[in-house]
Amino acid sequence: MKVAVIGAGLSAAAAVEVLKAQGCQLTVFEKSRGPGGRFSSKRVGQALVSPGEAGQPGYADFGAQYFTARAPAFLQQLQQWQQQQQVGLWPEVIYCYDKAGLRPSPDQQQRFIAVPQLQQLLKPVFSAVETRYNSRITELSFVHDRTPAGSWQLATEDGELFSGFDALLLTCPAQQSRQLLTGAALVSQIPPQPLLPCWAVLLELAEATSHPADAIFIRHQVLRFAARQNDKPGHLAFSLSHHATEPAEQWLVHLTAGASAALLDASSDEVIAAAAEALSEVLAYPLKVQAALAHRWLYASYDDAVPPCGVLFDQKLRLALAGDWTLGGRVENAWLSGQQAAALLLNGKPGASS
Repeated sequence: MKVAVIGAGLSAAAAVEVLKAQGCQLTVFEKSRGPGGRFSSKRVGQALVSPGEAGQPGYADFGAQYFTARAPAFLQQLQQWQQQQQVGLWPEVIYCYDKAGLRPSPDQQQRFIAVPQLQQLLKPVFSAVETRYNSRITELSFVHDRTPAGSWQLATEDGELFSGFDALLLTCPAQQSRQLLTGAALVSQIPPQPLLPCWAVLLELAEATSHPADAIFIRHQVLRFAARQNDKPGHLAFSLSHHATEPAEQWLVHLTAGASAALLDASSDEVIAAAAEALSEVLAYPLKVQAALAHRWLYASYDDAVPPCGVLFDQKLRLALAGDWTLGGRVENAWLSGQQAAALLLNGKPGASS
């Protein structure tokens, strides 16, 4: 079976591994220059191999900061990643913040991080199949050609045409899937807006706060989460400044959906200023930011008010839609959705992924 996959994130990687193992011929189309989606790692500044020694370019994760594992199938995948030394336990010190202030959290949830970046989990998967980066698909059509059952045809924004696919898997956000599938019956099952925007800001401080928190779950009008980057095991220290010789304290913060929507078209400087001011309030410490970067995710955090639709599948068209948004958000659900979508494309039934 010849399968086209749109998107090269975690759900696509999970599906590709299953489909490839069953002998499918795969072509992956990704609009960005590398794999990842919200698992992508952004090239920033320079790595500091050891104090005073400049190294290769540094990389930071602006999307998912960690993940958890509950389903048996994903726990098995996690164990495999750990054996390959691609994932480690994040022994973080968790704090929480709300109107009562900042305090240690009783949270005992185990959290995991990829080593050294999330993107590294995906690269081997997509390097083993035909993957076309910088390839944005803008048009889909199901055509009745020489194949009695019909086939899928894909067109890119650059005018390239790819045809003859027996099946199609979309792993892009719901809003983008709806645009690509205009007129298809499956569109009626796609929630209107399950993913909300999120600004992610990396703040590099001129002076260390020396606060013991590694991560803070925040209830604030501007911020919802903050994670110290320096203490993540297996992560190479880096600096946003090309002239730095010593690691500086860094915080990666995620703005709330409301604040992100209000600042959706704001400049990076405005977003950085808002993030720094809010984190100063949370830490009760006047931050001095020496460098910063902001990244806007148009489709990021899952809206908990939207009931999950489940992995979507049209057996007649051999069309499946996967992504964390189909199962209610979270990294684990991205992987599970890819596994389920692959099983549906292969035999019309979901796999045993729960």
